[in-house]
Amino acid sequence: MKYKLIASDFDNTIYDGREVSPRVLRAIADYRRAGGKFVVATGRIFESIRKKMPLLEADDEVIACQGAAIYNVRTGEVLGRFSLPIDIAQKVVDFYEANGDVCHAYADREFFVEKENDFSKVYAEYCEVTPHYLGYPLSRHLSEMPAINKVISILPEDMIDGRLEEVAALLGDRAEVTKSAPMFLEVTSSKAGKGNALISLAEKLGIPIEETVAVGDNLNDLSMIRAAGLGVAVGNAVPALKEAADLVIPSVAEGGVADLIDRILRDEV
Repeated sequence: MKYKLIASDFDNTIYDGREVSPRVLRAIADYRRAGGKFVVATGRIFESIRKKMPLLEADDEVIACQGAAIYNVRTGEVLGRFSLPIDIAQKVVDFYEANGDVCHAYADREFFVEKENDFSKVYAEYCEVTPHYLGYPLSRHLSEMPAINKVISILPEDMIDGRLEEVAALLGDRAEVTKSAPMFLEVTSSKAGKGNALISLAEKLGIPIEETVAVGDNLNDLSMIRAAGLGVAVGNAVPALKEAADLVIPSVAEGGVADLIDRILRDEV
């Protein structure tokens, strides 16, 4: 088997918002029995993805918060961390607050926001994490956080691309600015990103990066599919990811990752 490690995005790649299909679950189990390592690489914070990992019967490593940290699922131990520098976090949160944008700051198991709002409630319900509503501006709380894994802003779809360009110009090369969904604008350290986290994890596991596969659906997966030996986009991926991928597989609704794993097990890729 050529590829020893698969790093897969979760939402809209193997999880359709309701379930991971039985066919994908069987394929992951087959791959693991054959000696492969299947790792989820997600934008979710650790506490959120930890609750989903029993679906996969996987209790080893997970890449979370857009690659800002790598965890042992079973113990919660942090195996690697690439935090957002406090001055960069402060700069972007100040910018969001000046523009009246909703923004959150994320730690390992929780996230912080100034006050309850419709965007934050929807996000919290989807991720199954209770937010900390501060009652004062988020910008005043950042220095209290022991580590800032990422900052996100939740924006209307017709605003987000323009904001992405503004924030990227504001922060320069000290941060990675990307979209994980049509409304989510995410900022992590330039040392984070799913691609850097995949490289770091592969080194820890003693697996050459050429023997890794990365699969995803959105722009936050771009660094990962570029870093891996084989970069894969699901059929429902954004056009830019498909263009950068080595391979495009069927969509999450069609269980595309199961098709990918079957081909890997048969040494067809």
